[in-house]
Amino acid sequence: MNTEIIKLKSDIEDVLDAFQLNRNIGCELLDIWLSKEHQLTENEISVLERKRFSLQQEGDFWNEEELKMRFLAFLFDIANLDEPNKIKLFFERPLSAIIGKYELGVICDAMMATPRGVGKPQQPFFFLQEFKKQKNADDAEGQMLTAMLIAQAKNESKIPIYGCWIQGRYWIFSVLNNQDYCVSKSFDATEKEDLLSIIYALKELKTLVLNQLENISS
Repeated sequence: MNTEIIKLKSDIEDVLDAFQLNRNIGCELLDIWLSKEHQLTENEISVLERKRFSLQQEGDFWNEEELKMRFLAFLFDIANLDEPNKIKLFFERPLSAIIGKYELGVICDAMMATPRGVGKPQQPFFFLQEFKKQKNADDAEGQMLTAMLIAQAKNESKIPIYGCWIQGRYWIFSVLNNQDYCVSKSFDATEKEDLLSIIYALKELKTLVLNQLENISS
């Protein structure tokens, strides 16, 4: 007897319930990730401060594209997440899979993955989703967790999957490890210390993913 495939919406409550996931505030993997600090150059600190001030003064009025171009692009550039022939940051890429009786699909705002060929994502490790005010049917956390579950299936649950979702000025980081899903406190990107924590987390992410790749290949 064939099992009917259910197309699951990227609603956080539906996703948690469908996959019987535990949602916790903080966990060891997340705490280790967010505890690391990195050296920044004077120029990087200067750019961060200018962008922080712009977000503080104007961010509430930016649309999605303005947030990306005026703020997020500079953070990704400072984080320097690409590693030639190993990992690359991709934007607006579709991801889908059938997991059990559920069909999942999402457009990933940002995805860190191994590259295939010149510019195609292959093995995903990290996802970032931005809250979109005009799309009330889905939420940023639900979209991010959907992408993480697809990545977990593609990686056969062998490694933790990292994520982050953004709601305006607020960033929340997350880790999915088997059935355990944990999230961080909110980091306010208009606050100096929080913005430093955000950039440290992005920089540390590159180290974590490179270590995962090394462990997978060994």
